[in-house]
Amino acid sequence: MSSTDAVRRRHRERHAAAIVRAVSGQPTADLRARRLRVDGRIVSTASPHLAVDLGEAESAVARGVSDGLGLMLRHSDRRLHAELAPQIPLERVVFDMAEQVRCEALAPVELAGVRRNLAAGFDDWVVRMQTERITDTGVGILLFTVAHMLRARLIGIQNDEIVDDLIETTRGNLAPLVGAALAALPPVVGDQTAFAFHAREIAEAVALVAGDAATAPETRSTLERAKVLLAGWDDDHSDVHEVGDAMVGGGVGQGASERPLAELGDYHVFTSEFDVEVGGADVVPLARRIVLRESLDEHRRAQAVSAPRIAQRLRRQLARAAVDGWTFAEEDGLLDGSRLSQLVTDPTNHRVFRRERTQPTADVCVTFLVDTSGSMKVQRHQEMAVLLDTFVQALDLAGASCEVLGFTTGGWNGGKAMKAWRRAGAPESPGRLNEVQHIIYSDADTSWRRSRRSLAAMLSTYHYRESVDGEALIWAYDRLRSRPEARKLLVMVSDGSPMDAATANNNRDGFLDDHLHAVAQAIELRGDIELGAIGLDGDVSSVFRRSIALDLSETLSLSSYELLGDLFG
Repeated sequence: MSSTDAVRRRHRERHAAAIVRAVSGQPTADLRARRLRVDGRIVSTASPHLAVDLGEAESAVARGVSDGLGLMLRHSDRRLHAELAPQIPLERVVFDMAEQVRCEALAPVELAGVRRNLAAGFDDWVVRMQTERITDTGVGILLFTVAHMLRARLIGIQNDEIVDDLIETTRGNLAPLVGAALAALPPVVGDQTAFAFHAREIAEAVALVAGDAATAPETRSTLERAKVLLAGWDDDHSDVHEVGDAMVGGGVGQGASERPLAELGDYHVFTSEFDVEVGGADVVPLARRIVLRESLDEHRRAQAVSAPRIAQRLRRQLARAAVDGWTFAEEDGLLDGSRLSQLVTDPTNHRVFRRERTQPTADVCVTFLVDTSGSMKVQRHQEMAVLLDTFVQALDLAGASCEVLGFTTGGWNGGKAMKAWRRAGAPESPGRLNEVQHIIYSDADTSWRRSRRSLAAMLSTYHYRESVDGEALIWAYDRLRSRPEARKLLVMVSDGSPMDAATANNNRDGFLDDHLHAVAQAIELRGDIELGAIGLDGDVSSVFRRSIALDLSETLSLSSYELLGDLFG
C-alpha cells in the first residue's frame, strides 16, 4: 500500500470512528486496522455485514457500518455478550448477527438518515455475498437466509424478488426449526439476556442444519478469505471494555458480573456456625405433615385447576426442538444409502433421503425461592402453597425439573448468633447477625409424587421467622447453576424487603436491602440463569427487572399459572 493510500485509509477510519463515538456515546471508541477498540481494547464481533474495509468502501456503506458499530456499543453489553455467546464458530456468527440486528432495530425512528445508512451497509453485503458466490455454498446460503429472516422480523425490511427467490428453499427448511424463536424476538428486543436465549436457539438450529460444516475448520477460513468475517473476530479478551447501560449504576459497581456473589459491596456475616440447610420433612413432624397434605389437597380441589392442563401450556412455553431420530423416504435431506437401489429399479422415485426428526423437549429447571418469614403468615401462605404445589406437579408432567426452596432464620432477634456476638464484646457493624435456615421443600431430582408431604410443610407457619433475602438468593442460584438442564429459571416469591431485626439494628441503614439489590443485579448481568420475582401483595420491581405482582385474595384460576410465561416468555 502506498503512503497516499495509507493516509486516505486512516483518514476514512478516523471519520468512521467519529461517527461511532457520536452514535455510541463512547468517547474512547476508535477504529484502527479494521478493528474496533474502546479504551484501546479490541471489541470483537462476528456479524458478517460489518466485515467491511472502511478504507475502500463507498461513503454510504462506510457510514452504515459505522452507525451499526455505534449502535452495537450503545445497546449491547459486550461482557455479557461474550458470556452468553456459543463456542461453535457457525453458531457464534449467527448469534452475533442476531445481536447486531437487535441493536440496529433499536435505532430511533426519527433518525431516518441512520436507518438509510444501515440499509446501505447491509445491501452492500448482500451484493458481495452474491457476486463472490458465497451464497452458492451451504453455509453461505444459511447465513444469507438467516440474516434476511432476522431483519424482516425485527426491522420490517422487505426483500426484493431476486433475494426472495434465492432464499425461498432455505427459508422453508429453516422455518419449522426457528419460527417460534424468531417470533419471540420482537417483544424482548430491549432485553439483551432474554433476546440471547432465543438467538442461541436459532444459532443452534442453523448449526444443526449445517451438519459437519458447522464445526469444520475450513468453514471459518473460507468465510474469512471471502471477507464475510474479519480475521480475529473471536479474539474476545477477559479485559474487554464494559459498554452499554447494563453496567452502569444500580449500586453493584464495575465487574459485578465477575465477582463472587458473596463478596458484593460491604456485606459480611458475623458467624455462620449456626446456619443450617434442612428439608421440608425436618421442620414438620411426619404426623403433622400427613394432616397438612390432606389440607393442601382440599385447598387444591377447591381451586378446581387442572395440573395436566397447566402442564400442556407450560410445555408449549418452555419446550424447544430436540433431535429425536430420523424420518425416511423423504424427497430431500441427507442421502439414505439403504435406498439407493430404488433409483435403479425406479428412477422416478426420488424418496431416497432421510431427515432428522425433532420434537419439543422441556430441558428446563425451575427453582421457586419462597420467603418463609413471619410477614408471610398474613400474606395468604395457604394460597401460595397451593400455587407452588400445583406448579411442581404441572412442571413434572411437562417433563421439566422443579425445586421449591424456602428461607427463614433459626431464631428470632438474632438467635444463637446474637448471643455469640454479645459474648465477643458486641463489636460494631457485625454484619449479618442471625442464624439462617434454608429449607428444601422439594429438590429438582425428586418427583412431585415423592415430595408431596414435604411440600405440605409450607402450610405450617411455626418456622416462619425472619428473612435474609440476599444470601438465600445466592444459595438458590448456586444450586440451580449446577443443574445439567439447558435453561434455568429462578423465581423469587416474596412480599417485600428482607427483615432481620438483629442485623438491621446493629448495622448501617439499608445493609440487607442493598445486598439483595446487588445480588439480583449481578445474577441478571451474568445471564447464565434467568431471574424473575413474584411479589405477593407488594411490588418488587425496584429489585428485580423481571417481576409481577400477584394478588392472592381472589380464587386461583388457570390465568394465575401464566406466571412463567409472563416473566420469561
